[in-house]
Amino acid sequence: MSNEALYQERFNRIQKAINLEPVDRVPVVFMGVAFAPRYIGMSIADFCADPEATVKANLATMDKLGGFDGINLAGAGRITPLLTAMWLSRLGVPGRDLPPDSLWQVREAEVMTVDDYDFIINNGWQAFLGSYMPRVIDMAEFGEAMGWLMANMGSCLSAYREHGYVSVCVTAASPPYECFCGGRSMQKFIFDLHRIPDKVQAAMDKIMPDIIGPAIGTASATGIKGIWVGGWRAASALLSPKLWDRFAWPYYVKIVNALVEAGLTPVLHWDQDWTRDLARLRELPAKKCVLNPDGMTNMRKFKELVGDRMAMMGDVPASMFAAGTPDDIYKYVRDLVRLFGSTGLILCPGCDAPINTKPENMEAFVAAAREYGKVA
Repeated sequence: MSNEALYQERFNRIQKAINLEPVDRVPVVFMGVAFAPRYIGMSIADFCADPEATVKANLATMDKLGGFDGINLAGAGRITPLLTAMWLSRLGVPGRDLPPDSLWQVREAEVMTVDDYDFIINNGWQAFLGSYMPRVIDMAEFGEAMGWLMANMGSCLSAYREHGYVSVCVTAASPPYECFCGGRSMQKFIFDLHRIPDKVQAAMDKIMPDIIGPAIGTASATGIKGIWVGGWRAASALLSPKLWDRFAWPYYVKIVNALVEAGLTPVLHWDQDWTRDLARLRELPAKKCVLNPDGMTNMRKFKELVGDRMAMMGDVPASMFAAGTPDDIYKYVRDLVRLFGSTGLILCPGCDAPINTKPENMEAFVAAAREYGKVA
């Protein structure tokens, strides 16, 4: 079978899973941003410095392991500038600020100020970013990284396809909560929600078009339909229902509805525990979204409450990849497949296989998916 034919077979399998249609076997998707360079012997410093390294490391790892239908997020370009743009936070970079084989680190700090809310309300998101980004990254470095990505994204996506792998997602549309919480720092931002809630909400409302529009534009330009809708600090376990109902959930609904209306697939990349609010997922369009949790949200509750409306991509916990055994991985994958059966499941590491994933555990994940995934 040619790689293009293999790609089409895998694409159809993943789409059937998203649509809650029966599959011949459960599709398997890779996610291991920092694991991949470690697995092939590349230093993390080199991985962070070379914009081509992400694609090289992912493809080499996926080819070596075998058994994958695709990759969760089609990684390309330098990881640390991209994360700075997503989180609005300074990052410690391996080989420059940190030891060369350590993981990049977010430096939690109050960088965005209370006055910045007024600037956003009066001038818009793009004007704010133009003044804000120099606070968290060298702009020459940032401009070079973004320029490379714009010039090379097409060829990077083609490389995954040429290897027969489906890119499930191509970019992210994180809600305002995540942007502001990263820039303000979690402690200061929670204070803002209590002290100046109307101002925070006005700023959130202002930036929504600039969150949704670029994501739709990127999907249109690349042909990749999946969009990460990120959530980590806005998780149910971290926020009271009153605040979550005002500052988190309405913005997820608006983003999801806009993406679905544009013919795209929102992939709810939700870290931490969202079990409390799983029933709210029934408010989203049926068979149009995917939940992509990290091992902390209760999967049995998800299956019970919304398994007839939404697929799940996951969910082997990062802790199990790092500290578990191959037997632990086998049992987890087996139980997950038994829970979902032939519909609504895409096997994937929960959030991301961590940097200290044991190679034998990732190999066990692939083998277990092959053994238990044949459900037709």
